[in-house]
Amino acid sequence: MRIRREKLSSRLPAALLLLFVNLIPAAAGAAHPKVSVERSRSEPPRWISRVPEADENFLYFVGRASGAKSLEDAESDAAANALSQIVTTIGVQATLSYDRLRREAGLLLQDRLTVLGEAQVTGLKRLESYYEKQTVSDGETVVSSYSSSLLVRYPRQSLEREVSRLEQEAAGRVQQADERLAEALSLEKADDLENSFASLIQTLALTAKPAIHAKADAARNLELCRNRALEAARRLSLRLRKVAVEPVEAGDSASAGRERGKLLTESLEQTLLSQGFHPEKGETVLAANILPRVSAVCREEGASGLEAGFCFSRWTAACRITDPRDDSLLFAGVYTAKGFGLDPERAGQDAVRKLRVEIFNKFAKDARDKFDLSFAAGE
Repeated sequence: MRIRREKLSSRLPAALLLLFVNLIPAAAGAAHPKVSVERSRSEPPRWISRVPEADENFLYFVGRASGAKSLEDAESDAAANALSQIVTTIGVQATLSYDRLRREAGLLLQDRLTVLGEAQVTGLKRLESYYEKQTVSDGETVVSSYSSSLLVRYPRQSLEREVSRLEQEAAGRVQQADERLAEALSLEKADDLENSFASLIQTLALTAKPAIHAKADAARNLELCRNRALEAARRLSLRLRKVAVEPVEAGDSASAGRERGKLLTESLEQTLLSQGFHPEKGETVLAANILPRVSAVCREEGASGLEAGFCFSRWTAACRITDPRDDSLLFAGVYTAKGFGLDPERAGQDAVRKLRVEIFNKFAKDARDKFDLSFAAGE
C-alpha cells in the first residue's frame, strides 16, 4: 500500500510555521557568554586552600573576599575578614561591627602593625596577597568582579597580652560597678532618689558589655550586679515617674498620618512632663528596658455632616502604660475627642487638637494619680 506524503506547510497554520522559521536563525546565532580570568600570579598560592599551621611564635590567618566591584573593595573586604577571624580568636567579635572591622582593616593594607578597637590587635603583619579578576562579556554587556585573598600572621605574645588586658579590664569594671551600685542603694535609703537613679544608670553602663575573658567569679559578680541594678532602677523609675514614650499611632501610615503621629508624640511628651512625669531619651536608660512604656493609639471612629457646611469628627485615644518586664498594664484608659468644622478635614483637625490639648492632659493626670497611689512609697 502506498502512503501519501503531504508537505508540512499544508498541515501547519501559517503563523506557527513563521514562528519556526524565525527561531532557526536565533538558535543558530546564540552564543554563551565569554568568561575571562586575570590572576595576580600564574598559579594560586598554596596557602589559598591550606592555611599555614601555627608555630611557636605566630598564628596565621587567611582573609577572603569575592564578588567585589573593584580590586580595592576586594582587598579591603579580605583584610576585614582576616581581622574578623583574629578578634574572634581574642574573643570580642560580638562587639565589633563589620563596618568597623572594614575601617580598621585599612590600616592592615598599609602594613601598619597596630589596629585599635575594642580589641587591641598589635604586631599584625601582612605576608602575601592574591587576587583574581573575572570578566563576563555577553554581547555589549561586560561585567567584572574581583576576589582577593590575604595571608597575615599574628604574634602569640600579642594574643596573650591582649587576653590578659581584657581580663584585667573586666575585673576593674566589676569593681567599679559594685561601687556604683553600693552608692546607689545608699542614696536610695537616704531618700536621694534622683542621685540614686543616676548612679544606677552608671552601673548599667559599666555592666552593659560582656566581661570578655573575665574569671568565672568576676563574670558572675558582673551579672549579679547588673540584675540588682536593673531591679533597683525599675523600682525607682516608678517612684520618680520616669517613662519611655513610644511613637503615637495616628490614623494611616501615609505621610499625613506620620506627621500627625509625630505631632501627637511631641504633645504627649510635653503633657506628661507638665504633670510630673519625666520622659527619658538616654540610650543607656532605654537600652536597659527598665522604664514603664507609654503608648497611645489614636483613630478616627466616625465622621458625618450635621447640616450643610457643618461637619462632625469623632476620635478615640487608647492610652496605656505597661511594665517593661512582662508588658502587664500599669495604667490604661480610652478617651474620646469630638471635633467640628465646616468640612470633614477641619472637623478632624479640631478633634486632633482636642486630643493634644485636652485628652492627653486628662490621661496624664489620671496616670499621675495612679502612680502616686501605687508607687510613691515604692513597691
